[in-house]
This record gives sequence, structure tokens and C-alpha cells, in this order.
Amino acid sequence: MRVLLFVHTYREKNGIASHVQNLARSMPKGVQCEVISGGAFSLPFFSGLKFPLSETWKALASDFDVMHIHGYGNFFSFFGAIVAALKGKPLVWTVHGYPRIIGARRLFYYVYRYLMAPFIFWKACRIISVSHDAKKLLEKETAKRIEMMPNGVDLRLFRPGQPYRKQKYAAYVGRLDPDKGVMRMLECSSLPILFIGPDEGGTKEKLRAEAKRLGRHATFEEVPLERMPSAYEKCRYVILPSKYEGFPMTLLESVAMERPFISTDVGEVKATLAALFGRPEKFILQGSLQQKISQLEKEDLSSEMKSARKKAEKYSWGSIAARMAAIYRECAGKK
Repeated sequence: MRVLLFVHTYREKNGIASHVQNLARSMPKGVQCEVISGGAFSLPFFSGLKFPLSETWKALASDFDVMHIHGYGNFFSFFGAIVAALKGKPLVWTVHGYPRIIGARRLFYYVYRYLMAPFIFWKACRIISVSHDAKKLLEKETAKRIEMMPNGVDLRLFRPGQPYRKQKYAAYVGRLDPDKGVMRMLECSSLPILFIGPDEGGTKEKLRAEAKRLGRHATFEEVPLERMPSAYEKCRYVILPSKYEGFPMTLLESVAMERPFISTDVGEVKATLAALFGRPEKFILQGSLQQKISQLEKEDLSSEMKSARKKAEKYSWGSIAARMAAIYRECAGKK
């Protein structure tokens, strides 16, 4: 069976790209994945708005049994649905988060929700959400069943080395996007700050200037996926001060590396922390980031992190890919 993954991001350093990469290479025998992404041109101010001209023609020429699109609020998902309809092929749609957009960019959100999304909902054979938060919002737009499937983690790649308490950085991992709340990292005054991820919209220079003004020690890195374990190794805490999320992969990667994960209460964060630790409130960011770090510094979390890593085995990419392959076969009518 041949599956076409038609996505707006693949080679970039972000959660959806990592999800698609891991999903494709973890598929069980008998399922072949082709990925079409590439160099579509972007609209200003929003990285997800890439217009797939040549990619759409390439998809029309591709021989596939199932089309799988990813993300809510991008042109690739809409044009992927059109290609699937024109070729008479089933469509699977995974939504990784529901955007909370303000300002001028919200105009495209309305265009997408009221003109594009209804067509995708109509065409989709299966609709998957990685978070209950996004699922509830999607259910307001369609009567179709939305099923849950979490992100995964490669426990063979992400293996802990040195204990977290021997490291020094308070780290943010991901795109330097204002919607990720990255400026809040500068609330940390007791530890040097490490930003791991690509710049977006000039945010890096704003962070650098503000860090200098506040007297913070801030370092910036971009790291390919295969070197991410060594990047996590340098972290004392991994922090996600995001305004909205679906199921952040940094959560599972941090736990796999036995690094405490501090996050705002977004998407599946609290529920997943509860499943892994039992006491999610300890790691939920409410109030000052420095205050939260100071609280956690009073404890040695090493044994809790080791226990959580064992529980994270249920999120392995092998198990996630097997579940997705079953969906592909069902949609394609191949048992």
C-alpha cells in the first residue's frame, strides 16, 4: 500500500515535520510512504501559509492509495484534499493543534475555517487530533467523529546520559515564534538560557536585544534531529511557555532524556504529565518562570524522571505507526 504524505513542512525543525519524518520511517512492512513538501513559496508573517503550486501537480502525478494531510490552517491541507478528490482516493487528516491567531493573520483563519475546512471535513475518511483541546474545537465544525492519536517519541534515539542536575541551561526547544511565548524565557534569572530552534520573523534578534537589556545570558542554536539528544543533554530544564499547542513533542523528548519539562497548561500537556508523573501541577507554569524553577530546584527529580521515562514507552513511534497503518488499510479497503 502506498501513502502520500502531503505536508507544508518536512525538512524544517518543528513538531509537525518531526512527526511526519518519524511516522514515515516507522511504518510497518507493507506500507510505503512518499512525502511531498518542498519549496512552496510562503506568504508573509505566517510560516504555515505556503502555497503548493508545483507540489500539487506532483501529487496529481503520484500513484498512491491514501492521501494523508497534516495541520489546520495551511494551504497544503486544502490542496491535498482537492488532489484526493480528483483522483478518487481516501483522505486522512491529522490536526496537530488549533491556532489561536490575532491581528491581521486572523483574516486567513476565517477564510480557511469557512471556505476551505468544510471541504476537507467532507472529503476526509478519518480525522485525527493529537489533543483533546483541538478535538473539542474541531467538533464544533463537523459532525464527523474525531479520533485521538498522540505524538510519539523515539526512545532508541533519545537516551539520557548525564543527570539533569549536572547541567546548567534553562532551555526552550522549537521555533522562535511569538505565539510560543518565547519572550517569557527571559523571566529566568538564575540559569543561563538556551534557545534551540530556527528563527521566525526576526524573533531571535528581539530576544537577543531584550536579553542584553535585562542582563541575561542567552545562547542560540539550531540542531538537526539526529543531534537533538546531545542538545537536550545540556539542559537542566526544558521549558515551553506556549500560548497554544496540540501535543508538543518536546514533552516526550524531554522525558525520554530525563529532563524536567516546565510548560503552560496547553493542549495535552497537563494530561500527559499526569499520565507520566501523577502530579502535573508541579511542572505547570503559572506565575513567574523564575519562581517555578526556584521551586523545582529544591527537589531532586531524578528518580521521578527515570520512572516517567519507562511509562513513556507507550508513546513509541512503532506503536503509533502501527495504529496509523491500520487506519490507512481501513480507508483504502485493504484489511
